[in-house]
Amino acid sequence: MEITNSLLVAMMFIVLLTIGISNIIMALAVTVDRRSALRFDIIHTSWLILLLLVYFRLFWQVLDILSIESWSFLGFLFVLIGPLLLLFATNIMVQDAGSGSASEPRRHYYDVAPQFFVFMAMLQVWVVGVDLLFADGLTVMSGINIAAGLLFLIMAFSPTQRVHSSGTVVAWVLFLVAMTLHGVGISG
Repeated sequence: MEITNSLLVAMMFIVLLTIGISNIIMALAVTVDRRSALRFDIIHTSWLILLLLVYFRLFWQVLDILSIESWSFLGFLFVLIGPLLLLFATNIMVQDAGSGSASEPRRHYYDVAPQFFVFMAMLQVWVVGVDLLFADGLTVMSGINIAAGLLFLIMAFSPTQRVHSSGTVVAWVLFLVAMTLHGVGISG
């Protein structure tokens, strides 16, 4: 087996994604464990599930990484920014069982929302940057990512439950629309 730069980039990309996926699965497992102090909350759990789906979607992009023949070190670093941003956002959103808000996921959600959504907005900027540098430039999907980035900035700076409840629904709709467009081949 020939080891190429693309394979090395893909391996590091996958390692970062795997760490995040593991963190989310463990957080969801603790949430459903009735013996745990952590409790279910619809908004918090919705974001954990959406993060998991974003990881799976990003994992699927490994095929695109493998298709690039020549890599520079800066390109390698740029590609890893996305999984790192997602991992940071995940670690912010996942509750620490030892924290004071462990039995109150809604309180935890609002405590971490500003920082979490700034990381999520930065992730959307990264996705658009990847489209511009490695793909076909701005596409329909880029428009969805820009809309999501704006939504995340609104959610980062708004403390109101109405904005966060509505924003969670809008984020799910944007994700489902993006996946549907990708599924029917209208991702460009």
